Amino acid sequence: MKPGLLHKLLLFLAFLVLLDAMVIPDIWLSSKLPSFQFTDFIWPIGLILILPKLQYQKTYAWVVWVCLFAVYMSIPIAVNGRIREINDWFELYKVVKLAAVFLLFYQVAFVQFAAFIRISFIGLVLINVLHFYNVMHINDTLQAIYGTSDHWVLFGKDSLGNPAVKRMLGTLGNPNSNALLFLFFAVYFVPTQPSRKAYGWFFSALLMVFMCQSRTSLLGCGAVIVGLLFVLWKNKAKNAMWQVPMLGIGVYVIGLMLATSFFNYNGYSDSLLDGSAMHSYSLRSRWETWGILWDMIRLKPWFGYGPFKSYFVANHLYSENEYMLMFWRYGIFGLLFYLGIFLIPLKSFWKQMMELKHLRMGLFTIIMLIAALTNNPLTERSIALLFVFLLAQGVHEPHPNEEAALDRK
Repeated sequence: MKPGLLHKLLLFLAFLVLLDAMVIPDIWLSSKLPSFQFTDFIWPIGLILILPKLQYQKTYAWVVWVCLFAVYMSIPIAVNGRIREINDWFELYKVVKLAAVFLLFYQVAFVQFAAFIRISFIGLVLINVLHFYNVMHINDTLQAIYGTSDHWVLFGKDSLGNPAVKRMLGTLGNPNSNALLFLFFAVYFVPTQPSRKAYGWFFSALLMVFMCQSRTSLLGCGAVIVGLLFVLWKNKAKNAMWQVPMLGIGVYVIGLMLATSFFNYNGYSDSLLDGSAMHSYSLRSRWETWGILWDMIRLKPWFGYGPFKSYFVANHLYSENEYMLMFWRYGIFGLLFYLGIFLIPLKSFWKQMMELKHLRMGLFTIIMLIAALTNNPLTERSIALLFVFLLAQGVHEPHPNEEAALDRK
């Protein structure tokens, strides 16, 4: 296949994977099987196309690490006598898929995604605003497309059905996941030099995050703003540094105002700022779950219990902490493998943090680490794809003949 045609095909597949992470709903083939992503049908094609090129490319530590993690996952499955449990093997498959998607994203130059990502952001903002105000009862349609859940049933209501703060669900059907989706855009749009256009994209993404009313993502926003201030300082744009926190506070107030219907209700993010989150029902229920999991971890600290998703379903438990989940599933070794998924890109970020692609990769990795304290970001398949995208593009090294290859017919 001619290089130019191959590159266009790989770019098209990469676009589809990103689109899948943002808007394409899950696919159900059977009630006996887990749901599939559209990406599950795309990455094998991409891997076949790039297979001849892999022998000429260097081995990436992150890909090797992820593959080793997948191999290790078979040990807890075997130790716990769950070899015949098909659902457990799907967890191993998800990890292998991340490595394959990384290789697909790596083949395409970062600059070629710029227009696609901006158009996708505008489209998602439109969908989310329509959903936020339920224009023409669009939430009924979105619920039918993206699945029913308590989040949809209780959107804009408290547990008793009374009007309350709105937490924007978007195409992912979950306010925490939706906030991470828009944090991805905020990281992508992070301005390295002060300009109205750059600030417009960046703070528009932050506004959407604030409208999701995710407490953990609020901490992620803080990390992004601190990173932005550091970049502006290093780029000698110190006179503009005061603008960032002021604009950030202004956008936060606007987002809170919209979510609380002009401050008629208490916002979720308020409880983080005034400390009441430490006494909330949400945190108490998390502590109870973590206590149950920790007592079980102490019984099997080395190899854990395996994926064992049916345990959580049967007991109506949600781990809500990915560190705890990985420790419970795969033991101390599995937790170390999990941490390595983030520490490897952070090492690269620390060495070259001033380069834009490394900055984006590093900031989103930090956001993932923060989100994992009270959520499961890597287990959320759409968020995992976005993370892998920024990771692959962060280590992408353009070939000298890349531009020439694009021009070939």
